[in-house]
Amino acid sequence: MKMMKLPTLSRYTYIFAALNVILLLTGVLTLLTVLNWRNILDQPISSNPDIYTRLAVNDLVIYGGFVGAASTFLTVAISLWTFATRPTRENAQTLPLRAYMSSLFTTLLITLIAASLIWFSTLRERSLFTPVWEALPAQQKIFIQNDLKCCGWFNATLPGLFNDNIMSGFCEDPDIIRPDPDPNVVLGCVDKFGKKADDILNNTFTLSYGFTGVQFFLFVTAAALANLRIQQKRFMRIDYKLRNGKGAFL
Repeated sequence: MKMMKLPTLSRYTYIFAALNVILLLTGVLTLLTVLNWRNILDQPISSNPDIYTRLAVNDLVIYGGFVGAASTFLTVAISLWTFATRPTRENAQTLPLRAYMSSLFTTLLITLIAASLIWFSTLRERSLFTPVWEALPAQQKIFIQNDLKCCGWFNATLPGLFNDNIMSGFCEDPDIIRPDPDPNVVLGCVDKFGKKADDILNNTFTLSYGFTGVQFFLFVTAAALANLRIQQKRFMRIDYKLRNGKGAFL
């Protein structure tokens, strides 16, 4: 008599393997991104489009990315242990999956916390970036003004963080600049710079939240796989008893 096979176990194993490949790719993408950011921050501040990334991203974001990438790689490494084990009549071999799920849950928490912190920072950009503007050298302020077609931080006045040192290029004579017909558009750089920072930060936390979706589905798949291994162990023991100690799971 043949025992019922468990094709579901193999199917879930393939899904588990495919999702781990995707998880590995998210770790590689995270690592490459933060390495690029680290390189930008390590360079002397200059007048080029990288300045927006340099000002929007800080060391905390980069360290969070490194921790998240390391946790992801560790989780993928543990997944290899699960592929190296198979359930037997005596042992369902769920320990590798339990270790994997613990590591994956930690990775999910790290990613979720990092994404949420970045999202919260986008809600208070004016308070975050006003000191950044004040600390910028005049040359970089002039570059931003010329690039974004704006003058000063809030407006082209001394209280609006505009002074004679940055009265150059586009802002050589702010008084002759034609105001925007939209009264909500101000001459200052605060809104336009905020849009640049938003593009960087919004893409970062949106992608990070997307990574948590992959991690969640992997967690559910690993839990299902552990349950199927327990079932397979039970079927093996039943098959062994039905064959009077001479059977095997087929």
